[in-house]
Amino acid sequence: MKFNDLPLLQLNSGQYAHRIETGFESGSGRTRGETVEEVQKAANQDLEKQVQEEVDDFNETVESFMVRDLKFQIHRDSDRLFVQVIDVIQDEVVSEMPPEEFLDMVAKIQDMVGIILDELV
Repeated sequence: MKFNDLPLLQLNSGQYAHRIETGFESGSGRTRGETVEEVQKAANQDLEKQVQEEVDDFNETVESFMVRDLKFQIHRDSDRLFVQVIDVIQDEVVSEMPPEEFLDMVAKIQDMVGIILDELV
């Protein structure tokens, strides 16, 4: 849910005026005779609850990224840049982009091409 999807509470809006006239909103269980302040307070509590849920979801998402660290390195044999994603808690490499095995293979191919060219020249 985005914050733009949350209802904007205005005291004289048609939506809330309808709640006051009918005395209830669908599924809310509110009865006839509530004052404007009571309706507004209940709507604000609902809005606060929705916002708090969104903030909690956001915090969980951010925390999932905080246990990861990025380490940029240059592969010695191929002279190419690669990135390691490291789990900070367990201190182990989770992922590499591109994989180090691939860069090792690239370095071996470069060596073989170099040997062939050296022999031809």
